[in-house]
Amino acid sequence: MFDTCGGVDEAGAGVAKRYDEDVQVERDAGMPAVFVWRGRRYQVIDVIGRWRIEGRWWADGRDREYWRVEAKGGAVWDLYHDRQRDAWHMERLWD
Repeated sequence: MFDTCGGVDEAGAGVAKRYDEDVQVERDAGMPAVFVWRGRRYQVIDVIGRWRIEGRWWADGRDREYWRVEAKGGAVWDLYHDRQRDAWHMERLWD
């Protein structure tokens, strides 16, 4: 249903807005349980997906763990943990 590049998925059901902003994340059993974005706290009610992107060491060395989560209220978010910098980001918000 959702694509990983942003925009509209093939079925036309979802539209994403890209932000790529810092967030604070609290984990429970290794999974995001709560995150704070722009001063507002969001409770994660479901983990929809998880994937990892690793770059080539001679390029940017990217190492990110992505989480697609549903927050209380129904919004779907793409969060990622930059494993090199030990920092969390909110990449996309799906409508």
